[in-house]
Amino acid sequence: MQFKSVCCAGDGHVYIGMQSGSVLRGREDKWTIIHKDEMTLPFKDMVWFGGKVWCTSDYGLWVIEDGKLREAPVPPEVKSCSGNLAVGDGVMLLAGMYGATVNDGKQWNRLW
Repeated sequence: MQFKSVCCAGDGHVYIGMQSGSVLRGREDKWTIIHKDEMTLPFKDMVWFGGKVWCTSDYGLWVIEDGKLREAPVPPEVKSCSGNLAVGDGVMLLAGMYGATVNDGKQWNRLW
């Protein structure tokens, strides 16, 4: 199994996205698979923002909360921007083939 993305999260854990969409959570010598899946594409990016881990691929946007991966509760116009994630200066950027949008912790603002 190949590792595809990594997030050193603010909750003290490291999250690793694997080639099939499975997710490992751990620290030092204690690791657990918190999500096992057979996705077509792995997560491209995993970031810590707003107290949770955000994960994306070209097919969507997900969050990890309370140790569980679920689809992110975002409007369709935000989901259509899925592809890559970046965090800096208190905002999160989601950008992909069909657009870009920024979250300031309160709302999403479409850039294009």
